[in-house]
Amino acid sequence: MVATARLHDIARQVGVSVSTVSRVLNGVSGVSEGTRRRVLEAVRQINYPLLSSEYEPQKSRLIGFLMPVEAESWGVRTNFTEQGLSAIADTAARFNYAAMVGSYHATLGNKAEDEMIARREFAGVLLFRTRDEIRDSEPFRECNIPFLVVNRLLPGTPLNYIGPDHLKVALLATEHLLERGYRRIGLLAGSTRYSSHQAYQQGFQEAHAAVGLAVDPSLITEIELNIEGGYTGTRRLMELDARPEALVATGDRASLGCLKALNDLKIRVPRDVGVVALDGTSETAFANPALTAVEIPWYDMLALGARLLIDLIEHRPPIEQIGVRYGSRLVVRDSTRPIQPQKQNPRLPRPETESIHVRKQNQ
Repeated sequence: MVATARLHDIARQVGVSVSTVSRVLNGVSGVSEGTRRRVLEAVRQINYPLLSSEYEPQKSRLIGFLMPVEAESWGVRTNFTEQGLSAIADTAARFNYAAMVGSYHATLGNKAEDEMIARREFAGVLLFRTRDEIRDSEPFRECNIPFLVVNRLLPGTPLNYIGPDHLKVALLATEHLLERGYRRIGLLAGSTRYSSHQAYQQGFQEAHAAVGLAVDPSLITEIELNIEGGYTGTRRLMELDARPEALVATGDRASLGCLKALNDLKIRVPRDVGVVALDGTSETAFANPALTAVEIPWYDMLALGARLLIDLIEHRPPIEQIGVRYGSRLVVRDSTRPIQPQKQNPRLPRPETESIHVRKQNQ
């Protein structure tokens, strides 16, 4: 993410290890707030990273990958943030920017990141885990800091965005299970406080409606999007009198917890129950059994997001909105199987990979 020499400079100035500096910039826990502030102050003082002669000496070269503080309960380090930060940092480095992950108050309080926003010390910001995009983007609009909202589709707003179609992701997963003959399908869902998980539930419902099936509300359970959440949610559903025949897990790490719970219950996958994961990072391919998944190309999507943000930073188009809807694809592996002879249902379209496009429109 950053030049090793500069990490040493910052570590020496603050009096901490290089690994501590790296933990701060990567949003890893275990660093006190006081140490975080000293590291970030050293970043500002050193004007990190070194600027080439083509750049103005006082121009910020720091890109933030920031979420509202209310979303910190989901955990900073997830598949999405790990791949996201790697993609953003790799892209930023090619254009002589540095990147860091963190959180902020929409009303700007006393966090180090809040103070950095107020002082306009970010060249630009990628926002994630936003709940109310207009409110959550307000400090960046007020401070005239270019920003892009990631993992969201916001065509009805003036905001720049890039994200997958979460409704279609859930639709693909549920259609696959219905085509394979599963009828009682459970959904391990994230919080519907977030629009992405509202869309997941809508796609789940629409796939059932397309074949004339009603969704049993008892088969939808809200979980924390981590291994523990997937584990406890799966046990909850499998303890029902009429347990599900298949499960859709909205998150790769939740799907790993799901597999662990099924194994502990001596329920075999896919013989006794089918499982589909949403996200489709490499963890799903190496699970046991390998998980059928709807893959969202997080790295590619966020690398493009970082590149578009740098365009905004360096060119600042005055009237156009950037909108990117990223495609997803179904990858069938070992965790699902046909449970009855397959018949092509004319009311149930075959899954297709959605195309990728960039839309620019007048605000």
